[in-house]
Amino acid sequence: MKKLTGALALVTLLFVFSASPAFAHTHLDTSDPEEGSTVTEALDSVTLYFETVIEESAVLELQKEDGTEITLDNITVNDDELSADVTEPLENGAYTLSWDIIGVDGHPMEDSLSFEVDIEETAAEEATEEDTNGQEDASEEQADENEAASESDVQDTAAEDSNSNTLLITILLVAIIAVVAIVLLKRKK
Repeated sequence: MKKLTGALALVTLLFVFSASPAFAHTHLDTSDPEEGSTVTEALDSVTLYFETVIEESAVLELQKEDGTEITLDNITVNDDELSADVTEPLENGAYTLSWDIIGVDGHPMEDSLSFEVDIEETAAEEATEEDTNGQEDASEEQADENEAASESDVQDTAAEDSNSNTLLITILLVAIIAVVAIVLLKRKK
């Protein structure tokens, strides 16, 4: 009986420790800008880094403290990274960056972070002039890059999902075989 209990405990521990990453939820790891930070230079893009790979269906929104939505362009997902271009210079004030993602575990996650913009007026005017001059060329190049990256990301995500499911199925099969073996050994005694 002691052998049976020990074997069952070992199988349970192996299952719990090897399966825990498959059941973990995806959370924000770092961001640019960071939560609670003050941005003192023109902000061209925002980027969120998550603890695991996220799905392509991610949503990213930027709002000023009065609820005015700021347009984000070229929202892209690259494994665990969600980024977007800020299309217009941000005025000084408080902003909230909200996201809605689905992690590799299949669980949807919503959250947000807040940051402040405090840029000297002359720096903001210079940034506006630079954005106007280079915006058209950059947006065409970015569109081509995004299309190629999107096709590659879809293939990578499908392969990772397959590997995760295979691991989970293997663990479950090992646990079932162990339980059946234990029951058969117990019946023989």
